[in-house]
Amino acid sequence: MRYILSLILTILTLTCLALPAKASEFMDMDISLGKQVLARALCKKADQVNYVTRVRNNVYLFSVFYAKMESFFFVGVYKDMIKVQGKTYQKVTRSIPYHFDGLAKCGVVDYSVPDCPTTERIVACSKKTIEEELDEKFWDRPIPDLLEEDLRNALKSEEAEKPGTTQNGQDTETPEQ
Repeated sequence: MRYILSLILTILTLTCLALPAKASEFMDMDISLGKQVLARALCKKADQVNYVTRVRNNVYLFSVFYAKMESFFFVGVYKDMIKVQGKTYQKVTRSIPYHFDGLAKCGVVDYSVPDCPTTERIVACSKKTIEEELDEKFWDRPIPDLLEEDLRNALKSEEAEKPGTTQNGQDTETPEQ
């Protein structure tokens, strides 16, 4: 009887995880969020949790030393919810709400466990593309530098448009005799 009950509970849990939900398109952010949320749920440090593999589109497997042995946990990152379930310890299940900041491409979780001393917000951001990094680098400069660069570019283009001069501003035409 006990075996059947635990089998039914496992099937129900996996069915709930399999419900169609929009997955995040940022796998690196999902893994980081999963690692930090699992660490917080177990009252561990994030570096004590190890990413093992991606089980499917938005479900990841992590390992951690828990209850005197190496234990595995599934973490599903969905549109607005993170679900944590122990593979070995199925009683360890959590559903934690989070929100995604689309502008910064970061997931933000406000989650605390009464037994743990850490209550700070969990933030995990996706890696930026090269274009985004260059754009951010450009706008992080002071405004006078941006204006000076604009002025230099305008003067260069103005000099290039003048007939009879080179890029250095020297005359290329021969003087009349």
